[in-house]
Parts: sequence; structure tokens; C-alpha cells
Amino acid sequence: MNGTSTAAPGLIEGQAGSDPHAQQSKSNSKPLNKAVLGVTLGNMVEWFDFALYSSMAVLIGDIFFHSESRTTQLIAIYATFAAGFLMRPLGSLVFGPIGDRYGRRAALTLSIALMAVATFCIALIPSYESIGIAAPILLVAMRMLQGLSTGGEYGGSVIFIAEHAPDKSRSFLTSWLEVGILSGFLLGGVVVSALMLALGEETMRAWGWRVPFVIGGLLGMIALYLRLNLEETPIFKELQENERKQVANKRSLMSMLVEEWPNLVKSMGLVAIYNVCYYVVLGYIPGYLTNELGYSASFGSVLGMVGTLSMLLLVPFSGLLADRVGRKRLIALGCILLIVFSIPAFTMLQTHNVVLVYVAVLGLLVAQLLFEGAMGATLVSLFKAPVRFSALALSYNLSVSLFGGTAPLVNTWLIGQTGNTMIPAYYLIGAAVVGLVAILMTEDRTGKPMP
Repeated sequence: MNGTSTAAPGLIEGQAGSDPHAQQSKSNSKPLNKAVLGVTLGNMVEWFDFALYSSMAVLIGDIFFHSESRTTQLIAIYATFAAGFLMRPLGSLVFGPIGDRYGRRAALTLSIALMAVATFCIALIPSYESIGIAAPILLVAMRMLQGLSTGGEYGGSVIFIAEHAPDKSRSFLTSWLEVGILSGFLLGGVVVSALMLALGEETMRAWGWRVPFVIGGLLGMIALYLRLNLEETPIFKELQENERKQVANKRSLMSMLVEEWPNLVKSMGLVAIYNVCYYVVLGYIPGYLTNELGYSASFGSVLGMVGTLSMLLLVPFSGLLADRVGRKRLIALGCILLIVFSIPAFTMLQTHNVVLVYVAVLGLLVAQLLFEGAMGATLVSLFKAPVRFSALALSYNLSVSLFGGTAPLVNTWLIGQTGNTMIPAYYLIGAAVVGLVAILMTEDRTGKPMP
């Protein structure tokens, strides 16, 4: 691409203020900083909602699903949560073409607008006691709308930052998306816990549960405002001025699949290990410790919070490291670490030795940290600009829906069927092998222009 896409911001390159080139770099840094802030907040909103459902699952089950069985209520609320995941691939088919034809900014703006509206509407839905079966139907409908919007969120966000970013700092800048994701997850849990303590269970059941969703809707509106004021990426501006854009607009989904299938497969393999590790380590292990190994619920919860906070603080450093030593090396190292360490880690978890438990989780977190800093920029660099949004959104959301979001459910089911509490270790190893093969077949474009 032209020099516009690779010009380094003054803050990154550290050029002297008296240098005219430094002044130009400082000017170029403004849209880049706005891009990082605007899309990161959107991802934070998405995961804020995720944390709300996780933290209030029992309460939402009581309010929206009429059943004498607690298990039935939990199945119903988790099925409602899963409905959002199932809509993500469909969302990628909607937002992908919008992003490639009308601009990255247009797709991201529409995505966060739908997310904000749906989240705010959940706060307004009457309970089952008030309107009967219509209550869960409306809840499922809003979750499906949220899932649809999410289909264009991560892929569009990482593309938007990557296409603004200088080549030498692309890993570091795209890693801030993960900061947004982790911040949203933590903020959601903190908000729910604070309201529970301040209002009490009865008040939360009566109306307090609506407050977090109102907050989520307001955060979404702030993110929408920021995105409406973003500049389109230099790369897409270049496409608009190029005749090849017309060719891209005429491409069918089938032709894109035929032409890009090798990179689509690589992307799905990389997303699989990235998300399987994330959902197992940060989402599944706290519950695994309590439900399968007999640890206290508070111990598992604290461990999960410490792990998430540690990731939040260290992800930018992982991005910096990826720009220095190469994204391919970091991802391959993370896969090898999981292959070697997963069985020892889950063996240590079963010792009921607190020190060994923390060592086990720390080792798994290191592997995830290696992915966090390098994965976003790697995925973006797999695809050519005219089809980048469609291809990445589709491959990312298909893989997340098939492998990432299902990881806790599959592991729980397999343990129940086999009685083998080492199943998560084998699951991680299998995903790591897939990821290792995918990254070894991927060109390392660290520090280079995107295709």
C-alpha cells in the first residue's frame, strides 16, 4: 500500500518536535489514537454484556424463565446466551460486505448502534410474571440482535486499527483491543457485584438487574459517538480510488470462498486455539475448580479475577514483544507451551495445593498472553484489502461459534461422560496442535505492509 498506511505516528517513532516529518507524524497520530479509542470501547461494551450474563445467570433465569427446576432455568438462560453466538456467523455475512463495499467505519458504526439498542432494550423487558411467555421471547430476540451485531465487531475493529497503524507497531496497537475486551469483562463483574452488595438480592430481583444493562446501553452510545467521528482507514480510501474496488463489489460469497479458502482455513485454525485457550483458562477453569475438584466458589472466582487483571495489565507488553521478535514466533511458542504444559498444569490443579494451582494457571496464562499480543495483527495480515472484512469476519465468527464458545460446554459434557477430569488438558493440546500447524503455514508479516 502507499505511504499513508505505514507512516509512523510521532508518539511511536519518538521524532523531535522541530523536525517537519515529526510534525506530520504527530498529525497522523490523531486519527490513529481516535481509532484505537473508538473501537476498543466498542469491544469493551461487547464483553461487558458477556460478563453481565455470566454474573446474573441465576437471577435472569428466575426473572425470565418459569420453571420449578433450577437446572432447567440455567439451561434456558445459557441457551439464550448461546443464541447470540449462533448469530455471529450470520452477522459476519451482513457486516463483512458492508465493511468491504461501504467502508470499515460504516460497518463498525452500525454494529455498535445495534449492540447499544439491543442492550438497552433488555433493561426494558417486563418479567415473566408480568407478560408471560413473551418475556423470554423478547430476551432471545435481543440476544440474537446482539449476536448479529457482534458478527462484525471484532474483525472490523482489528482491521480498523491495523489499517491505520504503522507497520512496525501493528501488533502493539491491535493488542489494545484485548485490553478493551478484558476491561469489559472485569467491569461487568464489578458492576454486578457492587449492585448486589448495595441493593441486596430482593431489590436486584425487583429492578436492580436492569441497571447494568442501562449502563451497557449508555456505554454503547458513547462508543457510537466516537465511531461517528472516526476517519476511514487509509487503505480503504485507497481502494475507493482504485478500479479494483468495483471488482471486489461484484464478488460473490462463493467466489471469495473459492479464492481465499487456504487463508480462511488458516484463520479458523488460529482463532480456534486463541479462543479455546481463552475460554478454558479464563472462563472454564474457575468453575472447573469448584464443580469438578471441590474448591470453594470464592477461590475459583478470585483466581479468575486475578488472571483476568494480570492479562489486562500485560497484554500491551505482549504486543510490543510481538513487534520486536515476530508474531509467528510468539504464536508458535504459545502453542508449544500448551502442548507441553497442559497435562502438568491440570495435574497440579488436582493436588489441592494453592501454590501449585497458581503455578498451573500462571503457565497457561503465559500461553494465552503470547496469543493476545500477536494474534490480531496476524489474522488481519492473512487477507487482501478488498475482501479483508468479509473473510476475517466469517472465519473468525465461524471458529468462535464452533470451537471457542462451546469449549466449556464440551469439556463439561466429556468429563460427565468419561469421569476423566484431565479432559480439558487434552482439549487444549488438540487445539494447540491445530494452531501450531496453522501458524507454521502462515507467512510472518511482522513489520511489513499488509497484502
